Amino acid sequence: MALDLLETRFWATAKQPNDTDCSNTEGICPLTCEAMDLACYLIDSNAFIIISKEKSHVGRFFGEVDGSVMARLIKMGMFKRVSLYDYQAMCKMGGHSASSARPLLSPFYGLAAALKWFLTNFLLFLLEFNICGLWHSDRFAEASAQKKKGDILQPCDTEYPSFVYEPSIKETNSLIKCGRCQKMFVTQAVPDSNLLMLVVQADCDCSRQYPAITMEPKEVKYIL
Repeated sequence: MALDLLETRFWATAKQPNDTDCSNTEGICPLTCEAMDLACYLIDSNAFIIISKEKSHVGRFFGEVDGSVMARLIKMGMFKRVSLYDYQAMCKMGGHSASSARPLLSPFYGLAAALKWFLTNFLLFLLEFNICGLWHSDRFAEASAQKKKGDILQPCDTEYPSFVYEPSIKETNSLIKCGRCQKMFVTQAVPDSNLLMLVVQADCDCSRQYPAITMEPKEVKYIL
């Protein structure tokens, strides 16, 4: 209910009357978020999309949707990259995925890692396949085959990025050159909230020059 009210207020603020007369306006005529060549977003302090014209964008990290603008916001200092760590992650086992020196960190590491791997995979097995289905031999055989074909997981530590808004910067704008076109954007903090209004020129595709910025975790490799 609160989100619906926020969305209503957002579009009411972002809209401009279609019959706006700009004949006496100096400079650039005011635009509306209903324009086809504009993309409007309401993002939070971690750059996750709260409201967008594209419903599929809601809930996603903005860097995945527009890497060029997110990269520029980071470069301008409006967002800072922060590294977070997951010490209970599970990674695919590969030929070089684990350091040979890591078991030396603790004499009990090997036993603890094996026990954690077994319990985690057992719980995942129970969640993915209904225990009642084990009574059916054909389903059990299929589940066993899928398990054998799947990737083997092992305990690991991972690092993944997070992005935090710098509240001292209330408003910013920039122009991004992308080959034959230029993308303009404007960002402004919403008063008394942790939200930001972001308006982006949507008719300039910068995906070739600026890949998407993701929050995919990466395994931490220990070298002793």
